[in-house]
Amino acid sequence: MQQRISTPPPQQTWLWLAPYIAIGVFALAMLILTGLLQWRELDTARSALEGDMHWAERTIETRLQAHRDFLAELGREQEFKQLTYESFQVRAARYVREAPEIQAIIWVDTDGKVEWVAPNEGTLTFVGDQLVGNRWSALQEALRIRRELVSPDYRDGTLGPMHDIILPVQRSSADLGAFIAVQSLESLLRTTLPAVFTARYSLTVVNAENREVFSNSSVKPTDRQLSGLINLELPNNRLGLNIVAYRAGGAWLTFLPAALIIALTLIASVTLIQLRRHARHRAATEEELRTAYAFRQAMSNSLITGLRAIDLEGRITFVNASFCRMTGFEESELVGIKPPYPYWPPEEFEQLQRNIDTALAGKAPPSGFEMRIMRKNGERFDVRLYFSPLIGTDGRQLGWMASMNDITEPKRIRVELERAHERFTTVIDGLDSSVHVADAKTGEILFANRAFQNIYGFDTVGRDSELVTAACRPPPDAYLRDPRQIGSDELPCEIYDGEIQHALSGHWYHLHERAIRWVDGRTVRVQVAADITDRKHIDEVNLQQQKRLEQTSRLITMGEMASSLAHELNQPLSAIANYCAGCVKRMQAGNYKLDDLLVAMQKASSQAERAGKIIRRMRDMVKKDDPKREPIALPELIDEARAFADIEAQRTGTQLIVDLPPQLPRIDVDRIMIEQVLHNLIKNGIEAMTDVPVDRRQLVLQARLLDERMVEVSVTDHGHGLAGEDMEKIFAPFYTTKPEGMGIGLAICRSIIEFHQGRLWATPRREGGTVFHFTVPIEEESGEYHD
Repeated sequence: MQQRISTPPPQQTWLWLAPYIAIGVFALAMLILTGLLQWRELDTARSALEGDMHWAERTIETRLQAHRDFLAELGREQEFKQLTYESFQVRAARYVREAPEIQAIIWVDTDGKVEWVAPNEGTLTFVGDQLVGNRWSALQEALRIRRELVSPDYRDGTLGPMHDIILPVQRSSADLGAFIAVQSLESLLRTTLPAVFTARYSLTVVNAENREVFSNSSVKPTDRQLSGLINLELPNNRLGLNIVAYRAGGAWLTFLPAALIIALTLIASVTLIQLRRHARHRAATEEELRTAYAFRQAMSNSLITGLRAIDLEGRITFVNASFCRMTGFEESELVGIKPPYPYWPPEEFEQLQRNIDTALAGKAPPSGFEMRIMRKNGERFDVRLYFSPLIGTDGRQLGWMASMNDITEPKRIRVELERAHERFTTVIDGLDSSVHVADAKTGEILFANRAFQNIYGFDTVGRDSELVTAACRPPPDAYLRDPRQIGSDELPCEIYDGEIQHALSGHWYHLHERAIRWVDGRTVRVQVAADITDRKHIDEVNLQQQKRLEQTSRLITMGEMASSLAHELNQPLSAIANYCAGCVKRMQAGNYKLDDLLVAMQKASSQAERAGKIIRRMRDMVKKDDPKREPIALPELIDEARAFADIEAQRTGTQLIVDLPPQLPRIDVDRIMIEQVLHNLIKNGIEAMTDVPVDRRQLVLQARLLDERMVEVSVTDHGHGLAGEDMEKIFAPFYTTKPEGMGIGLAICRSIIEFHQGRLWATPRREGGTVFHFTVPIEEESGEYHD
């Protein structure tokens, strides 16, 4: 029922004039605002022009500087005779392809004759051509001032204005010629500045006399207010780039906004008059329109979710566009029908009928119904349907409102995630290494694979990691970081990587532990433990074999020295016997003095001590014992090794020379091992000089302080040296250059030096022979030096 709107009383007629006054004020404000906006647009355009000019200037200067740098690089190579014609062709041709504005790069002599041209397939100039005109004058000026310059512009056929970038080249004080890059101004602007820049502005290149050289358009802009000049200061040549903005439209565009405002003001005024005439009619229908709008608004509050309204009997009263798109049916095919609906698949009919009966009875679950429905083309898809009562404006229930969401893709993703999780669990459980994840703060085990559960039990998930892994857990001070104090911005982070033995089973494990971000955002520790018991056993067996091999080497060395040591022991023993026999004879004859006997017995005691040292040194050499590193003075160690080698050196006529600096720090080594290395190197050096003249048989032992941690010892012989292939293989096990050698001596020496964190290597002597070097560590914080 419509209500009539009464005519306003006469005293309120001024209310109808208010809109006209408002429109007049609005029109005046819009005219002022339009003028301000046009002024601001002009100022913005000027700012944009200044920014574009600055960018264009930097871009062109950078491009030109790159050409000059490339010519300078060619000039340096030509000056030092490092540039060949082939390399010039390759490099220059590649650069011309990369820089289209460079038409050619040529090399001319001091008379202006072209000798090289790149690319060689170009037709701009040819080998043998002669520079003329401005180009020849510019070349002469460049050779005179001996600096690069740019020639005045000139035209060459259809290529437009061009100029030469000339770089003179000298060697010492003589001119060799010049490299010339022939550059097209048109190509320079086209390749350097983007098409949108040249389409926006009119570009004109002028020379120093302000004469137009090139323009990118024959159309001259009419608006000269937006223009600017860029000066390109080239060596010996000054070019200017005039930039003028094109007008975006005709001159009438300036007055168009004002005209539109005036026209709209008139239209609005006329419209107000018409609206006043129809006000009473609109008031009568306003309530009906409000009710219809509220109903439609309630039905169409979502454009993504499919909406369907049914009455209390299940008849469809409304469907939105999204519902129609999902099912493929038109609105006219759905509105007014009752169950069964056309989008119900035949195989799902019974289930869907139970669902609609439950919803009509008001017992629909809050989580909705998950069901499969059918599109018009027969395609099935999964949806979730939610029911809610549809209440009218009078408070009565009109029916039921259903919202439908397509869950086909989320359901597929959920199934794929479940399968991916199953594959992940299968792969992790199939690993030989144990893997578990624990919360960094609470220590709760969140995940454990089958290998971890086999070691610690199948009820480990949810328990405290520190209690479960107590038998095979590093001490707290062994961790690189405390995982409880690691921030989220530091993840992932390494916290432990090492080997540890299981306290109960005795197995060895390599533990690798990292802190990462878990799926729920908290910080967790991921530990991977690989069983390395077999590898540990193999390493132990290899270590025992290495020790036995080193002892065998010492026994072989002692076997070779047996005859020489017997001769050395014979001397102190004979002296002892002579001293004792002399004392006995004097005592039997009764012709003796106590001081004489005391001197003789002291000498005998000294010889006995000498023999004891020789025997003790032999026993230490062959004794099987664990390495024992201790601080030792290097000169003392070399003297003991030299005592062994003196017998062999005297037998072969070799002179042993020891050249040590006055002060050397003590070294931290195993005495017997380093004596073995020194003896082996000295023995090899003596054997290497058996075929050289006696006067050249000199073996030199030297040492020097390499740095604050190492001392370098070198053993130099004057033999024939080693061949190049022998120098590379000499330290390989069982490789020897001696017919009777076993090939394990130098290999053992290298393993001994590497045990001491040092390095053993060989270098050839220029005068003949070989130098063996090795480094050993200095005693830490000794602070003492010994002569």
